[in-house]
Amino acid sequence: YGASRSGLRVSMIDSLPISVVVPTYQREQVLLETIEHLLALRPAAAEILVVDQTETHQLPTEQHLARWAASSRIRWLRLDAACITAAMNEGLRRANQEIVLFLDDDIRPEPDLLAAHVSAHRDHGDGLVAGRVIQPWQEGLDEADDRPFHFASTHPAQIREFMGGNFSIRKGLAIGLGGFDENFVRVAYRFEAEFADRWIRSGRRIHFEPAACLHHLKVAHGGTRSYGDHLSTWRPDHAVGAYYYALR
Repeated sequence: YGASRSGLRVSMIDSLPISVVVPTYQREQVLLETIEHLLALRPAAAEILVVDQTETHQLPTEQHLARWAASSRIRWLRLDAACITAAMNEGLRRANQEIVLFLDDDIRPEPDLLAAHVSAHRDHGDGLVAGRVIQPWQEGLDEADDRPFHFASTHPAQIREFMGGNFSIRKGLAIGLGGFDENFVRVAYRFEAEFADRWIRSGRRIHFEPAACLHHLKVAHGGTRSYGDHLSTWRPDHAVGAYYYALR
């Protein structure tokens, strides 16, 4: 047995009691690299579910995913329509573990990502853990004095929202709250804020755990960025989410 930097003592040969869910849409090589990073983590996740909303992949991507699925290294779930909240709900329903970790499909995880999420759930009974997300423009910055709070912070905190690309939740609690609102479609802008509002109103808290860290590559194409950047696009997909959230 060995101790990870997160403080959780785990067997170096056993898997952790956590299901990793990776919703993906129109991603190719970066999706494969993300999965390779996740498969290389030790201790491993109990399972990795790739919830794929891509209609047709490039042949190398299709072959890699099929090979991993055939050897049971991943569970590859394919959906007929693209909707990130629907994909997340499908992953939530199909997960075999009570702790479910949602990750973006364009990331590079730190070695203790999984262990830190599991450890945080053991330390905090509220059931939602938000992990640290380092964006490309934050690489190499000194975050020692990181106030006010941001998601590249190095200090644990109780917060009011979370980022959908690195958070874990207890399956039963999330399903009991109704899951993620599938009226947030396409970009699904502000779906995290809406769920966080429901979560906090139910009397629970959101714990930020900086040891559960990943690097977000923020690939320009695919995923929700298939619909443009919310600060520059002329398309209404982001505004729709903002208006729906305001109405909710």
